[in-house]
Amino acid sequence: MFDKIIEVVMQFLSLGQFWVILKPFEQGVLLRVGKFIRVVEPGFHWVWPLGIDHVMFESVVPRTHNLGSESVTTKDGKSAGFRAIITYRIKDIEKALLQVHEIDHAVSDSCAGEIGRVLRETDWHDILHTDIGEKLTTACRKRGFRWGMEIISVQLSSLSLVKNIRIMGDTIPTVQH
Repeated sequence: MFDKIIEVVMQFLSLGQFWVILKPFEQGVLLRVGKFIRVVEPGFHWVWPLGIDHVMFESVVPRTHNLGSESVTTKDGKSAGFRAIITYRIKDIEKALLQVHEIDHAVSDSCAGEIGRVLRETDWHDILHTDIGEKLTTACRKRGFRWGMEIISVQLSSLSLVKNIRIMGDTIPTVQH
């Protein structure tokens, strides 16, 4: 109960705050009564209190995203399993914060589809013996810019031939005893 009272008091006090400070690795957008005003760079900035101004901000230094385990059938019919590591940074803070709900989801969606497409259009031998990472990076970079992201690199952290078993239908059959 006491912690709720403290939380309400802190929220009320934050309404009267008339400044915002962004760290050297952050950028933000200033919204005034919900409308975009300008991009906010690192440093000290005056803002209107009482919720009139709101600064949304995000780190713009490079970060990584693990795409997780995926599988694809290559051009020559091989089933390949892979994990991808995507290194990216926010290039356009306005797009990244105001046109995308979750930045990591935008990166996943942009890259998962492009990685799958490139690997489906490539023979297994070529995947193993060419610089496939550069091809993947180029493809993902084009999609990422749409959402304000700069895809710096795409690396396959694991790659192997796999067996895929797909179960069709709504339910898995059970054995009756």
